Amino acid sequence: MKYSSKKDWWLTVIVFGGMIFAIWSSGSAVFEDTPNVGETIVALLVPILLSIFILWLWLTTYYVIDDKNLIVRYGPFKKIIPFYSIKSVKKTMNPLSSPALSLKRLEITYGQYDTVLISPKDRDEFMDVLANHCPHAKIIKS
Repeated sequence: MKYSSKKDWWLTVIVFGGMIFAIWSSGSAVFEDTPNVGETIVALLVPILLSIFILWLWLTTYYVIDDKNLIVRYGPFKKIIPFYSIKSVKKTMNPLSSPALSLKRLEITYGQYDTVLISPKDRDEFMDVLANHCPHAKIIKS
């Protein structure tokens, strides 16, 4: 079953505002000054490629629960977490960088010392489904 990531409106404004500002500022710098060809290419290409990468991450962040694993997808990255390795799941608002597009997150502890922060649209439903697949895991819903 596939679960989309919740997306905070303010984070959307920051991310897309930053991308627009980066492209606009590099474009205006190129057209106001007279840089050489190499500087022009770098000044235009870097913010455009970075914006495409961020957009890729934004549009393809989701979580899949299959028969044996939790799969976390974000852009070109994929993390496979076997259910047997999940030790605990709890709600958090931890702002650390993660494959989560909202601060309303779940912290999943797995393996020996590994954690991942994710932000499914409906945290409670996601936790219920994980509880069914991981009866050994400690699910903290408070």
